[in-house]
Amino acid sequence: MGNLFSKSFNQDKGKKRALDSGDLCESINKKGRFEEETTITIKESDVGIVAYVNPHLKGFHSILKYRAEDFLVNEVDMEKNIVHLTSLDPPNTKVEEIKHDYYSSDLFDKHVADILNTEFAQQFRQFLQHPEEKDAVLKINTDKNQRLLFYNLIERHLETKVNCRGKDGNLVIRWPSTIHNDEYIDWKALGGDYLQVSMYKAGIDTMNAINIISKKTSVHPKNFGYAGTKDARAITTQALTLKSVKPGRIIMAQEELKLSGIYLGDFKFVPKGLTLGDLGGNHFTIVLRDVRGAKEADLELSLQSLQSNGYLNYFGMQRFGTSTVLTHTVGCAIMKKQYEEASNLILDPREGGMYNDREEYRIARTLWKDTHDPNAVLSILPKRAFAERKLLASYARNPGQHSKAIKSLPKNMLSLYSHAYQSYIWNRVVSERAKLFGTDKPLIGDLVMVDAENQNFGKPDDNVGRRNFANRKLPKVLTAQDVENYSIADVVYPLPGKKSVYPDNEIKELYKKFMAQDGISIEKRDNHLDGLSGDYRVMLSKPEQMSWSFVRYDDPTEKLCNTDVDRLENKDEPVGIDDGQYLALKVEFTLGTSQYATMALREIMRAETSSQAQSTISHN
Repeated sequence: MGNLFSKSFNQDKGKKRALDSGDLCESINKKGRFEEETTITIKESDVGIVAYVNPHLKGFHSILKYRAEDFLVNEVDMEKNIVHLTSLDPPNTKVEEIKHDYYSSDLFDKHVADILNTEFAQQFRQFLQHPEEKDAVLKINTDKNQRLLFYNLIERHLETKVNCRGKDGNLVIRWPSTIHNDEYIDWKALGGDYLQVSMYKAGIDTMNAINIISKKTSVHPKNFGYAGTKDARAITTQALTLKSVKPGRIIMAQEELKLSGIYLGDFKFVPKGLTLGDLGGNHFTIVLRDVRGAKEADLELSLQSLQSNGYLNYFGMQRFGTSTVLTHTVGCAIMKKQYEEASNLILDPREGGMYNDREEYRIARTLWKDTHDPNAVLSILPKRAFAERKLLASYARNPGQHSKAIKSLPKNMLSLYSHAYQSYIWNRVVSERAKLFGTDKPLIGDLVMVDAENQNFGKPDDNVGRRNFANRKLPKVLTAQDVENYSIADVVYPLPGKKSVYPDNEIKELYKKFMAQDGISIEKRDNHLDGLSGDYRVMLSKPEQMSWSFVRYDDPTEKLCNTDVDRLENKDEPVGIDDGQYLALKVEFTLGTSQYATMALREIMRAETSSQAQSTISHN
């Protein structure tokens, strides 16, 4: 997104928002923080965020995400349970208590010969007599039933521990490298073919965390399932599933993973893996520091208003990147098939922004603008500039072919650009709707989602995903006869797409007007919405399970909230100081899928929520 793909977490070293905990925050405070970037060039209004549900709240000064522990995200599963990391202990993989009856060598070898053959029984005896040959491997072609019989024989009747596994129709026997890798897993009896774990991570996003786990455990990333992606700029806990992966692989890697800020635990066996969307939302625990400009009584009124009335369900600033070249502008150019413009937006120099004015980027971008020599720019552009390097590599192979260059970007990256434009239009439409008609009731012609009747949406693979697609809802246009049967909480507005249904009122004209200003048409014949089927999003959201408290403290870097790992380690919950110099607000709430906690906070803070804006704020 913009230059979102070009930054890494380590670039934030020395800035307030780095997730390196208290010692980092202290060094930042001594430096006066953010001396190098004081101008806010990205505003919420740039992406259509301008209105409020309750325009009469006072607002206040505060600091968001000062410490890593100030922004905690715990996934909520489809049964509305909040996912916490509660144990790192290995799971019990024994279906029943095994009664050992160790056989003599002759009797054991006879049983091996009966299951497989006499030659293999002799080879296996030779293997057992030479435990010093740690790299020895035995292999024999078998069927599943033979392997199960052999596993049972080893488990109950052989005192020596060996490692047995099936692979590509073969039984493979090795000496064990660790006690955890010996285990025979009866997946069906234990609960299913998937191992589910709770993943706690700090300072890293979901995909990078999975890649690290993959390398440490030698489990291919394709074997991982997850319900939602979690940002790097928070401490998060979520569920992962791994297809037919023994817990021992995870247990062996736990200590190494901790060094990367990743903790895996709460092992259980489940019949279905996770896919994107298999969640109920997220639970947030957020600390706002140095709260000033409002009395506690005013804060209470604001919090009660948020709890009762909700907030406009905007797509937050994270959706649009941190660059002065906002992501939706690139998406707009791509949708219009103006590929050269899209490429220039990504590659050309840009002013300001938190990451884009770094010297190494500025020099490379300027060289591109001056020479359009992809090989020269590639030689000096940082390797972490993923999107830029993909474009330049394409230009090196196909000079001047802008369409090929843009289409060389991964599909998920291209979709992020287009989805950002959809989000931008949605934000603008909802802001204007709130301005013209308020936020208290539906309009005739508005949309709500209702159960589909006699619709066949197909059935997902029995073993993948947890949602019932037969329960999918469809948009309904409200008429004068039924508008009173619905509340503003039911109203949804579409993200523009080829299959989107639009409201049958003035709001549809807003879509046409705002998109036309960008040269985009909603008409199918203009092909601007190719590849975008569209979706629907509730206009208003209300936090659930909401609570709050106030804490006073003296040290700006003082830890004010415990994490799941802190609780695992039995650390005392921070309580603050009764007469502390500073006031902090600790607030908790649950939001639905794809809803932004920063947009909920914006309703009461009345302050810019972009990372760039927040980075300029310090303790008084």
